[in-house]
Amino acid sequence: MSENCMNHIENYWKKLTTQANDYFNQNRYAQALNIYQNALYRAEVLNNHMFACVRCEIPFVQVYIISCNNLANTYQELGELEKAEEMLRRSFYFLLHIASKKIIDFEEIQREIKKVVLNYTQFMTQNEVENNKHIEIFNALKEQLIGQSLSE
Repeated sequence: MSENCMNHIENYWKKLTTQANDYFNQNRYAQALNIYQNALYRAEVLNNHMFACVRCEIPFVQVYIISCNNLANTYQELGELEKAEEMLRRSFYFLLHIASKKIIDFEEIQREIKKVVLNYTQFMTQNEVENNKHIEIFNALKEQLIGQSLSE
């Protein structure tokens, strides 16, 4: 995909995210949700062109995680806690996938993982969610991090 096209997708994602943020800040969560979903689609398109994103210096990892967090926060406000948690888990699995591809610097992935872990833990505590999904996530994360550090 051309650099121009990639930049257009990123800029459209920014526009959608800004518009959805405005709705979210006005407590118009249903409208924000629809636009955040559209923005997530753009983030997924960028993810399908990771090498082009790296070449064009598009922060596709952050774009995707921001999209997931925005949707999680919106679902939380709408009282849909399972969907909110699902979006937070998607961030984890996305980072594990990116780490396995070795497309970007592992230190950058580690920084993002710390943010995702903190966000997920805060969500679980704030909403008093008790399930074993977080154990599965942390075990997968631990395996990936140990495997990655051994291969370096």
